[in-house]
Amino acid sequence: MSSNGSAAALGVKAHVLYSQLLKADEYWTLLNLNSVADITDFLKNTDGYRNSLGALSPDKAHRTALENALRSSLLTEAETFLSYLQDEWRRFFIDWMCWFEAEQLKTIFRWVRTKRTDHDAMRSRLIRVPGAELPYEALMNCRDYDELLEALSGTKYYSVLKEPVRRITNGEKSLFSLEMAVDNLVETILYNDIKGLSAKEIAILEPLFGSRIDLLNIYHLHRCMWYYGMKVEEAIVYLLPVRHNVKTKHIREIAKEGLSAEERMQTLETLFPVYGRLFREALAREDKELALEMSIKRFNYLKALEIFKNGTPGFHTAIAYFILKDHEITDIIRMTENVRYDYDRRSAAQYLIRPIHAGGEPAWQ
Repeated sequence: MSSNGSAAALGVKAHVLYSQLLKADEYWTLLNLNSVADITDFLKNTDGYRNSLGALSPDKAHRTALENALRSSLLTEAETFLSYLQDEWRRFFIDWMCWFEAEQLKTIFRWVRTKRTDHDAMRSRLIRVPGAELPYEALMNCRDYDELLEALSGTKYYSVLKEPVRRITNGEKSLFSLEMAVDNLVETILYNDIKGLSAKEIAILEPLFGSRIDLLNIYHLHRCMWYYGMKVEEAIVYLLPVRHNVKTKHIREIAKEGLSAEERMQTLETLFPVYGRLFREALAREDKELALEMSIKRFNYLKALEIFKNGTPGFHTAIAYFILKDHEITDIIRMTENVRYDYDRRSAAQYLIRPIHAGGEPAWQ
């Protein structure tokens, strides 16, 4: 099949799957259910989740089982696209799935930190990631961080985790630097993969993933300075090593020593008005950190939706679809938590990635 034929097939397949995503009124139905079992039962009767949740019994469903089944359904769908992909497309797609592999790795490190030895319980939290290179069995048999690092020898994670593991074994209490190293690696690899695509695909996908890089760097800068009291040069070490529109000079200007929090915000708004508005509005809300996390993901969601709906369908259409589906699953997991703890449903809806009105219609921004 020619590259043009493959692109068209990918676009058609992505559009078919997009039609099976949940509607806004189904979001509200999920929010107003009473239990995880009810949510599982409802999803099993939707086009998008009927097949993937078929073996999950609503009576025995719990949050972790449902979350794993949902994440697995996304990766199973993704795997069906691999037969259409070669060379740069395939590399990019597999590296996109490394987002999920990275989450698995962080889960294993957290597990070792708790000193738990129940391997069956650990296995129940892990899902299969197509193309993953992690030696899961070896990792699950590790008793400490040094053994984990040794098990990662030969993988792309080994070199970037040597220093964080050394610091943790020497007494550093938090996994913050280690988890940042994992996240930064996979984000950097994926962003650099864009350069290997065609000029047309670069023009479409670079703004999507580039704005994600920008927002993550501003967000990490915020966390480093607000929660860890770091100076700007210390914080830069923890940021992604790649830059899109927000360059290192901008980061230094935003975080210049002596500026108040309000002055930093004004500097961000002057340099990057869209990003500044996003951060100001989120940080003005009561649960500011949750709102900020949601707002960054919503920005990404809306850009992916715009890409999906515009232009001739192709490889970028498939990438946009999977980003939308991933965000939908994140919303379902959050709704499950809202139902489980009986949070106010209308308040909970404000923290979903997909914007919806009370009447069930989407509130596009």
